[in-house]
Amino acid sequence: MDARASSPDRDSVTLEEFQRMPEEDAFRVELSRGRVVREPRPGAEHGLIVGRVVRILGSEAEARGVGVVVTETGFLLGTEPPTVRGPDAAFIARDPAAPAPRGPWTEPPTLAIEVVSPSNTAVEIQEKVLEYLEAGAELVWVIDPASRSVTAWRPPGEAHVHREGEILEVGGALKGFSLPVAEIFARR
Repeated sequence: MDARASSPDRDSVTLEEFQRMPEEDAFRVELSRGRVVREPRPGAEHGLIVGRVVRILGSEAEARGVGVVVTETGFLLGTEPPTVRGPDAAFIARDPAAPAPRGPWTEPPTLAIEVVSPSNTAVEIQEKVLEYLEAGAELVWVIDPASRSVTAWRPPGEAHVHREGEILEVGGALKGFSLPVAEIFARR
């Protein structure tokens, strides 16, 4: 059986069944259009990049009081069939003092951030991007450590690749905020 997806002969999983599943130590688990998707836990470089992006975006969102930044948190992107994705990091434009939901976020992330791991395929990453955009995300960043680039996706599916030396812009609630791509990959 593929370590990433449930076997082809397995029936779809409901949202309730997915929420009752035990956590798996070796894998991160998501639900994509009713199918359980398993990915190996990310490595050290992945974690450093996510931590850096969360620190930078979180500081900006907190200073402006315009939202929250979360990591590996579930987002209910669709119900028929159910889809729950956990981006590596996400910005949600909302009142930061409002209580967080007990389960997955029921609104899409304003900005979803995925860091490409060696185990990811281009098809898997594109599927995630499309699910975020179809659910209403305003922006998706796909950070690729191998090429040291960030692809910024906006609805309806327009993409722009940013390389070191270029600047990422968020817009919306974080209008005016920019992030040099080189900072994402800085070794400190």
